[in-house]
Order: sequence, then structure tokens, then C-alpha cells
Amino acid sequence: MKKLKVLSREINWWWPLLYGLIGIGLTGIVAWLDVYVSDWFPEEWQTTLGLAQTIHSSVFTGLLAMMTFTFSTILVVLTTYSSQFSPRTLPNFIENRQVQHIFGIFIGAVSYSMTMLFFLRPALKTSVVASTVAVLVVLISIVAFVAFIHIVSQSIRVTTLLDRLHEEGNELLKRQIDHIKSGEHVISMELSEQTHPNVMRATCTGYIQAIDYEGIENEKAVYISAYIGSFVTQGQEVGWSTGKDMGRYILIGPTKSSEQDFSFVIEKLSEVALRAISPGINDPNTARHAIRIIGDLMRCYAIFPDGPLLTGEDRRHATERITFQELLYNSFYQLRHYGKEDVSVLATMLESLRTMKQQALPEHHETIQRFIPYICSEVRFDEMNEWDRSFLEGRLKQALDETFASSRS
Repeated sequence: MKKLKVLSREINWWWPLLYGLIGIGLTGIVAWLDVYVSDWFPEEWQTTLGLAQTIHSSVFTGLLAMMTFTFSTILVVLTTYSSQFSPRTLPNFIENRQVQHIFGIFIGAVSYSMTMLFFLRPALKTSVVASTVAVLVVLISIVAFVAFIHIVSQSIRVTTLLDRLHEEGNELLKRQIDHIKSGEHVISMELSEQTHPNVMRATCTGYIQAIDYEGIENEKAVYISAYIGSFVTQGQEVGWSTGKDMGRYILIGPTKSSEQDFSFVIEKLSEVALRAISPGINDPNTARHAIRIIGDLMRCYAIFPDGPLLTGEDRRHATERITFQELLYNSFYQLRHYGKEDVSVLATMLESLRTMKQQALPEHHETIQRFIPYICSEVRFDEMNEWDRSFLEGRLKQALDETFASSRS
């Protein structure tokens, strides 16, 4: 089930194909109605065969041009996402259900008008339903086109992308919190060494995208040593289990997936910030906004202790998780290197670390406290302007003096 869910997100032609089939099916229904039901309508509503062919030909030509423009616009947006934001953010637009539905409407409309032209034969003296449906199809396509322009104008904005990534990260955290509250998942701080008779190996080379917990639910004991988002090679040992062929429940693909991988959301935010502070773009304010979102997401993540995730009724299914320290380092080490010359970016990173402390567990609070000086470790305060030095030192002191920490219940 989890594999189907991941594939449904990655397969982008599903909805357009479905709408195309609906358009072809609509052709059959309309052709049947025109043959057997057209006599029920008043003669004033009927159109000649020539006029019906003209209407459908015009509809087909117009919709084809509209679909071409839509496809070209999608390519422009994808190019912008790849060059201005990050190649890893492309799925955030491609997997947008609204875009897929709109593109599907165009394909369905073109499929209908093209196949309907084939059924407009001389044997069909007049047409009522076909011409009416053609007009309705055009009106629906116009509404979809206006909606598409609105979606594109919003999606091309970097703030919209950052908000979506923020929402995506919050959704993953909320889902994890719900699982823990319901008792389905438990995070254990101590786990004895797991030794089971059967070795689990990766079925192919790629990134671990998700784990099908429902698939391993009936297994007596499972231990997965490779955490979600890590890169594995075919045949690599990824865990142990009491059953055989359990590796098939570990979903591996050529790219990372944010279905269960919170660190991938943080990685995308970091890449957007890195691209924003690059010399070619030079947009530090976008980088600062992305860094603040990283801080807010990590603030929510800091309530989870380190340790493997236990599932199953008897908690015999264990999955290793990335540690908070490793995730914190991966989030900022590149930003620290490429943003060391920008005081505003450094200050925002310190502000983000200060935000993380607000509800962090004591051990995470200590990790953040040790990490804060690392951000400014390459900064030469003695060579800085007095105003810049005073500003950055003030933010550094505020981050170090932040004492909020949640107590473990």
C-alpha cells in the first residue's frame, strides 16, 4: 500500500490519462444521444452536420493551441524551479494536483473534440447534443485556463514554494505526533543490539524513500539499520528480520521522497537558501526566509528524542532514525560556508538556532548550544566593520543566552 502511495505521487501522467479516457468515453455517449435522442429536442435546437463539424473543428484547433501554450508555460516554470530554486523542488510543482487536473481537462477536451469529428458522418443529418457539449467543453476549458494562469503566477513566487515546503514539513511532523499519541509508534532511547537470523538487503541501488510498516506488521521481529533518506546499493545490508524476503517492504528509488523523509524537506529548504545567496542570484532575503522556516521546523522536531522508531503490537519492529545532531549539521554546514561573508545570513542562522531552543529536549538544547559557536567560527570579528561586529555579536549573545528548554515528560 505504501509503495502505491509513493508511486501515485511520482507518476504524473495518471490524471491526464484518466481525463483523456473520459473525453473519449464522452464522445461515445454524445454520439449515442445524437442518434437516439436528438428527435426529442425542438427543431430550433438542432444544427446541421456542416455547422457541427465547423464547431468541433474550431474547438479542436483552439484547445490544441491552448494546450500547447499550457505545456510551454509548465516547461518555463520547471526551468525556473530548477535554475532559481533547486532541482529537488521540481516535484513540488509537478505533483501539484491542481496543475495535473487542469492539464487533464485540456487533454480530455482535445480528445473529445478530435474523436467527435470522426463520428460526425453524413448519416448524421443533424446534431443537438454534440454541438451543445462542445460549447460546454470550451467554457470549462476557459475556466481551467484562467485557473492555470492564477496557479502559475502563484507557483512562480519563491514565497509560495517556501510556504508549501513549510506545510509539507509540518504535515510530516503532525503525522508522526499522531502516531506516537495513538501508540502506533514509540521512540526508544535505548535498544539492545538486534540479531535476527535473516539479513535484509537492498533490492536495488538508490535512496530509501519509505518503509511499508503495514507490510512488516505480521512479522515477529524486524530491525532496519538504514534510516529513511539514506543511499544504499543493491545487495547492501539494511537490517535483519526473523522472516525472509523482508527487504521488499523497504521502498527504494532513484530520488529521495518526502513521503516519510523529514530530512529531505529540510534539505530542499537549505538548497533554496543556498541558491538564493549564490552570486548569480544574490537574494539574501529569500535565504533568510528559508532559514527561518528551517528553524521553525527544527523547533517542532526537537521535541522528539533520538533513538530508533518502534512499531508493531509488541514493539519488535525497530527502524533507525537520523539523530538530531546529524540533521542539525546537515541543515547548516553548507549555509555556514557559503554565507560566511553575509552578516544578515549569519544573523538569521543564529536567530533560527535560538528559535529551535524554545521547546527542545534538554539533550537537544545542549546540542544546539554547542552548535551555535560553530556558525561564526570562520568569522573574523577583528576585521569587521564596527556596526556589523556589534550587530552579529549581539545576535550571537542572544542565541547563547536563550535558556528555554522543555522538560521530558
